Amino acid sequence: MKIVLTLGLAALLASPAFAQYCQLTGDIVGLGNKPLLYWYTQQGTRHTDTVRVAANVHFTHVAPSGDDGMADLYIAGSLRFASFWVEPGKLRVQGDAAQPGKIRVTGTPENNLLDEYNRTVGWKYDVGAAKTAAAFDAIQQGYNQATIRFIKAHPAARTSAHLLYWQLLMNQRYPLAQFEQLLKQLAPKAQQSFQGRQAAKKLLVLRNQPTVGRPVPDFTVADTAGVKYSLATYRGKYVLLDFWGHWCGPCIESMPRLKAMHAQYGPKLAVIGIAKENKDDLSKWKYAIRKHGVPGLQLSELQGDDGAVISGYNITAYPTYLLLDPKGVLVMRANDADEITKQLATLESL
Repeated sequence: MKIVLTLGLAALLASPAFAQYCQLTGDIVGLGNKPLLYWYTQQGTRHTDTVRVAANVHFTHVAPSGDDGMADLYIAGSLRFASFWVEPGKLRVQGDAAQPGKIRVTGTPENNLLDEYNRTVGWKYDVGAAKTAAAFDAIQQGYNQATIRFIKAHPAARTSAHLLYWQLLMNQRYPLAQFEQLLKQLAPKAQQSFQGRQAAKKLLVLRNQPTVGRPVPDFTVADTAGVKYSLATYRGKYVLLDFWGHWCGPCIESMPRLKAMHAQYGPKLAVIGIAKENKDDLSKWKYAIRKHGVPGLQLSELQGDDGAVISGYNITAYPTYLLLDPKGVLVMRANDADEITKQLATLESL
């Protein structure tokens, strides 16, 4: 397949004014007939452009900018994608369709730095190679430590703000006070970037997220019919909050165990599902509830990651279970239903 440029586009690419645009020029071997997609978000809406590829290898694409200054290249059918900074200038893309997570994007200082991080840290620590839980944990710890060292070494970079935000999402072991210090050590421009502001918001969530031994914040969320329910009305009994989604395989696999808990403890334990869904997922959510016989009251904010409960409770993995005592105090937080089952068996009042 050949790319034919219109005279208008050809003139744009050749003109000095094009310097203000981000142009991707690349070679990804082994694409075959797999579509190459360009993902970006504008005004909160996710967009997908199909990149026109010549001879199943070469391409040139004018990359629209997004809300966060970043975008992704994705080979259809792959499990991984390549993120990069959308910056004015010409970016060089190189990769192999057999390794979609290792596509290199270079050509501007920020992208060159992100590429350096990927090569020296991100791609070096591959948890997929772990054969035991201990090996997985060791690789993850090594990755986290190396990422934090990289952030400290590049305090002026937006890439460091981006990496810090993802550490806040995924690294639960690093002390919160040290994360706060990391943010303060970033240069003002990095702190004021989209990623820096997101990191500051996430720190606020982490300071105020539900903590074992303390009452959790109340909420009011609607069910599948739009009827609203408040958590406070369930005071006086144990409550199991099940954060799940119709799209989540492990969540669905755990449903039989939740059904067993619901049947065993009856009126003494209220099971409340809170699904991470978007507005256009409503019918899929309802269908999943019926198909899998999901137990208990089912609620959703229908706002994806942006819902006040999902974000405020710092839910970043699915399933996540929060067990509350009759006073609304958090007893346990877990991602494995079996851990909740064992905890329930120790409670004398159940």
